[in-house]
Amino acid sequence: MKSTSEHLFSRGKTGNFYVRRRIPTAILSAYPTGKAEIIRSLRTSDKREATKRLRLEEVRIDAKFAAHLLSLKERNDALKLSHVKSLTDEQICGLAKYWAHRVLLRDEQVRQKGMDEDEFDEHGEVLSQQRTELGKLLARGHVKPILPAMFGFMHLCGIDAELSAEAAHKAGYIFLESVVKTLDHQLARQAGNAINTDVVAPEVPDPAKIGIETSTGSGWDEVFNSWQGYVSDRPKSTVIGYQTPWGQLKTFAADLNLKGPAELTPKHISAFVSGMKQAGLEVPTINGRILKLREIFKIAVGRELLQRNPVENTLGFKASKKEKGEKKRLPFTLQDIDVLFGSSVFTEHLRSSGQAGEASYWIPLMMFYTGARPEEIAGLELSDIQRDEKLGWRFVITDLIDGDDCLFDDESGSEKDAPEKRLLKNNASRRQIPIANELIELGLLRYVEWVHGQHSTRLFPTLSKDFHGKLGGAFSKWFGRYKTELGFTSPKKVLYSLRHNMKDLLEAAKIPTKPLKRILGHASGDGTITDGYGSGVPFDVIHEEFSKIKFPAIPALPWQPGVGYWRKEKRNPATK
Repeated sequence: MKSTSEHLFSRGKTGNFYVRRRIPTAILSAYPTGKAEIIRSLRTSDKREATKRLRLEEVRIDAKFAAHLLSLKERNDALKLSHVKSLTDEQICGLAKYWAHRVLLRDEQVRQKGMDEDEFDEHGEVLSQQRTELGKLLARGHVKPILPAMFGFMHLCGIDAELSAEAAHKAGYIFLESVVKTLDHQLARQAGNAINTDVVAPEVPDPAKIGIETSTGSGWDEVFNSWQGYVSDRPKSTVIGYQTPWGQLKTFAADLNLKGPAELTPKHISAFVSGMKQAGLEVPTINGRILKLREIFKIAVGRELLQRNPVENTLGFKASKKEKGEKKRLPFTLQDIDVLFGSSVFTEHLRSSGQAGEASYWIPLMMFYTGARPEEIAGLELSDIQRDEKLGWRFVITDLIDGDDCLFDDESGSEKDAPEKRLLKNNASRRQIPIANELIELGLLRYVEWVHGQHSTRLFPTLSKDFHGKLGGAFSKWFGRYKTELGFTSPKKVLYSLRHNMKDLLEAAKIPTKPLKRILGHASGDGTITDGYGSGVPFDVIHEEFSKIKFPAIPALPWQPGVGYWRKEKRNPATK
């Protein structure tokens, strides 16, 4: 299908035009599962005529969307529940009177329509049986059997009550007493007595409007801030990751006229999850968002901002075998490695024209020779490069809260170059990785001395945090542009692919599972204590296993400070 303008497409040999509109997330549940778009033929191959017909067809589609949204809102209003904190005796009596009026009114309507002899006898028998059984329960004060009926009736009235055992017993007794009195009135009618409904059970207001104290719960921002504040100083990237599904859920609820998170029910959440699936989100993404929402609501309930967690029992999706078999990222081939490390950044000493600077050269190489994550490398301090007298040089990857001692005793860096606060992905990420001889031969230690001469404590002082709080954010974007210009167009071959290359090298060297996981910063499966920094697999074992890796030769030349920019049109005139 070929796009000619927004919402207008042509396809087929005749070039017929079609209108295509994405179904809004809020009304996806009104359409068959998997349907995310509306496609209709405009029955013409003339673009001018198609443009005219497009306007009319879009009006029809918008009208249909509006009708579905209204229908869903009406259905949602019917599902809205007031969450009851407590009930007074007067409120319970009001509920019981409302029930009695409804039952007697219905009984009156049935009799007015007329009953044949069999229907009359059967009706009388049912009433007599109920009166005997319920009268006995009332006489004994045994109200438990009536509670399901009472709570069910409250639910139909739009009230969701969570009463203590004592409060439920008291409400049940008052309700049971009203039920028995109502049966007496019905039996009196059955005996031929004139019973006026408005006299014995006058009409009373809707129970949801008779002053029952309800809680609509806290607002969206208050609930989210409660989650954010539960752990002090959450990384900005984590907060943004949780804001995404929370914001989408808020929009979804607003489309259904829900006033706050307290009005969400499990059915709403299920519809929201189905909407994500129909919108084309991948299974791991959907399941991850469900977990995030569940955690936000769990903390809100724990802090008594909300009464219930509507996501508590929400199910996600299981990926098919085909989906599990498809890798999101692929390692670079040996030919790819030659192209990457034989390019201008690594052989002509050209650099990014942005903040990446010397990181353009070092981060890809360090990922290739360590398997570390981009952000772990971007946040390294000079003090994280240490030498063991017996085992040689190593990277120490750990959290950094207040900054550690610098590698150099006479360090006097500026405030700008002061150590950045660094929080790793998880406990298992804290680890030590041997520095490959290849990195030293490429000039890593010379680079460290050079950075020290720039009066910085950070390995890559030109990097600054992006909107998500990531030091490597801008670098990753630069690498994406760079690898594209080198001819890597596959979305599965990205900066992270170098980490996959290390995994393949570890497996090729037949490194045992536990050392392999420790090198990559993955949990061993032995628990959080074993996976913590300084425990688990000793560094001498890691070093021994790491030495078995056979790195392929690469065409990169030893490091020297950059001499120009990788894009000719952005070269610094001073370097020409």
